[in-house]
Amino acid sequence: MGLIAFIISYMEKPQWKPSEEEREVMEAVWMQVKGACEKLKEETNAQDEHIKKMLKEMADRYYS
Repeated sequence: MGLIAFIISYMEKPQWKPSEEEREVMEAVWMQVKGACEKLKEETNAQDEHIKKMLKEMADRYYS
């Protein structure tokens, strides 16, 4: 999940224009994260707001 935080923080830079290959990587990573979040919701009582908070905390920890 650290990769997602990196991608998000990098995307916030106005000069960044992802290449087609970078877009494909981001899409593949997003699908993995999305699947993991759905599995987490199925196996626990986590709601969307819990998952959002968890992802934000991870991004802040590794890329702030």
